[in-house]
Amino acid sequence: MKRVKLILVISFTLFTIYTGFAQQSVAQLWQEAEKYYAEQQYDKAAEIYAQICEFGESAPLYYNYANALFKSNQLGKAILYYERALQLDPSNADIKNNLEFAYSTQRDKIDVIQPFFAKKWLVSLGNLFNSNAWAYISIVSFIITLILIMLYLFGRLLWIRKTAFFTAFVALFITIVSFSYAFYTKNKVLNNSYAIVMSGSVTLKSSPDISGTDMFNLHEGAKVNVKQELSGWSEVSISDGRVGWLPTSDIENI
Repeated sequence: MKRVKLILVISFTLFTIYTGFAQQSVAQLWQEAEKYYAEQQYDKAAEIYAQICEFGESAPLYYNYANALFKSNQLGKAILYYERALQLDPSNADIKNNLEFAYSTQRDKIDVIQPFFAKKWLVSLGNLFNSNAWAYISIVSFIITLILIMLYLFGRLLWIRKTAFFTAFVALFITIVSFSYAFYTKNKVLNNSYAIVMSGSVTLKSSPDISGTDMFNLHEGAKVNVKQELSGWSEVSISDGRVGWLPTSDIENI
């Protein structure tokens, strides 16, 4: 028993030391990356941000990394990390603006098929928060719903009971909506089928074969929706509805 306790103590101590060392290393690397970025040494800044990415993910990290990549003329990778940052913080205006600007410098001018107004509005509402924030709102509103139900059932004053009754429906509605968006945003991240073209230029084929008919070209930074993969090839679609096959090695999933 004493030996087990000793092993647990040693393991916990080593874990604490490692965690503290990792946090210190990340802080030092972050300062170093910011220093290189301020000195306009963007390649070095990008290299260090890439090292920090090995410790974990966050929207500010991916955003800074994308900025350094964009400044060092790595458009495809910059767009990739702006997209990843936006997934973690979908309401961040700076990320949205920089991503939009990065896409404006991309060579392919692809028409976007606009969704119906209602769908567009619902999607934009869901993008106000990430899945964790929506889940938190759902939990809080559910607790409020329970409190209001208790007030309705056991309140002595009629006006309190009436107010609690109608307000409980509002809180319940918020609970359902926020829970739905928490599920939607989490599922969107986990099952993201979008990817970014990383090679300078790629010709999409009519079939997963080098001898397939040439369909159209895409360039670095283009966003595609991966429909299926087969023997090193990916069937993708773009926002104007066109579909084609390209080597899987030419794209990287968001």
